[in-house]
Amino acid sequence: MQTPTEEVFDSISSAFHSWNATSQNDVSSQDSVVHCVSPNVIKVNQSDRADLKISVKIFLENYNIEDLKSAISEVMKHLDINLVDSVILTLPPLSNEEKFNLEKVKPLWNELENFVHEGKFVTIGVSDLDTPELAELYQWTEVKPSVNQVNIESCCVMPPELIAFAKEHDIQLLTHNDSKVLLPDSMLQQILEPAIATLENWKIMWIVRYSVVVKCRGIIQNKGYLMCTKKNP
Repeated sequence: MQTPTEEVFDSISSAFHSWNATSQNDVSSQDSVVHCVSPNVIKVNQSDRADLKISVKIFLENYNIEDLKSAISEVMKHLDINLVDSVILTLPPLSNEEKFNLEKVKPLWNELENFVHEGKFVTIGVSDLDTPELAELYQWTEVKPSVNQVNIESCCVMPPELIAFAKEHDIQLLTHNDSKVLLPDSMLQQILEPAIATLENWKIMWIVRYSVVVKCRGIIQNKGYLMCTKKNP
């Protein structure tokens, strides 16, 4: 069974190589941004929409609201949808010296709240916040997080204080096994190598994982990844 990192690598690699084989562009000199989309992406049949649950998890590399908007726009465009049932935001990885900073998160969360108010998102949630961090976010927000995903590798047993807080505030605790860095730079360079000479100049801006599930049967109808990578000036 593949790890999430192996899964996203295979998916994005296939998409990029397929695009590169048919593209007339010289990526290294013409483009500063490349979007890679899973080759098996299937637009949602609107006649089936009521029977489907669409979930999206966004992995941001920077606290950049334009990156968040871009990720949301791209996944909704490629799936041809105007409503997402569940959105999970994964914040940029922190170094050992860094700590959770609500002031950095606020603009991103405000944007997610706007999508809820516009009727484009049903619920919004977060990933990998401990109890104090989750409490700080919860107390500030207007639209409360409905989910907090917890990494099963770093937390074999849910902390009792996190369980208590989530229960009190009706927050669902889910587990995941995504790596702290979903797609390392070395793997990105391996993907881009056939088309790009100056690999070190390219960085991931965001990755999105989406899934479309048939509600009554629990069957995954469609699942895949989107990624945006950008060349530094």
